[in-house]
Amino acid sequence: MWTSHRGGSDRERPTREQIERWRRRTQAPENEIPAGVGFAAVLGRTEEAAVGITQVEAFSAGFRLTLAIRIRRPLAKTAHGGLFTLVSAHGRHGAEVPLEDRLLLGVEYANGERASTLEDMRFPGDDMDDDERLGLFQAGGGGDDLTVDQTYWVTPLPPDGPVTFVLSWPGFGMPESRTEVDGALIRAAGARSVRLWPERPGYEPPEPPPTPRPSSGWFSYPD
Repeated sequence: MWTSHRGGSDRERPTREQIERWRRRTQAPENEIPAGVGFAAVLGRTEEAAVGITQVEAFSAGFRLTLAIRIRRPLAKTAHGGLFTLVSAHGRHGAEVPLEDRLLLGVEYANGERASTLEDMRFPGDDMDDDERLGLFQAGGGGDDLTVDQTYWVTPLPPDGPVTFVLSWPGFGMPESRTEVDGALIRAAGARSVRLWPERPGYEPPEPPPTPRPSSGWFSYPD
């Protein structure tokens, strides 16, 4: 049986085509050079912290944004990688970050489609084949005790009308706020992206190797 991080274990393993389709959906195309949208904005700010979008790059299938998180002085909860966990929501040793401390980011299109960092869409699930559903996927990121730069992949490209970015970070005194950019700007930039070569063929991840076990005793029995 296929086991996913979304909790399902009694389900058929996704096909190679489904896995490849999901891979294309959850990350920016590797065979394209994106076009800059020319949009930057401060989404939220207090005396002690600020969050803004510093870069938006459009591809043929969506756009990538960089979220810049800055705090004024070191805090116990942001030390030793703690600031990054408030953004990624996965704490040390797998502990979940309390909701009131999390930085929440959401995107809404003019047609009413919504996506946010509260959704877990990283691993194949029941919506694997829904290419038209708005998706917001965390990509690369990093930083230190005072700064974090985190990228996100948003797909598909927006329809005409405003694209609304929603931010909420109660732990740093930032109530829910909304910032808009014209979706036509993003779509126009996506049309300027450069396709370099055909997509590489997909691959099917191999089955994980069996867990090593002692040759005798209680732990030698399979699950």
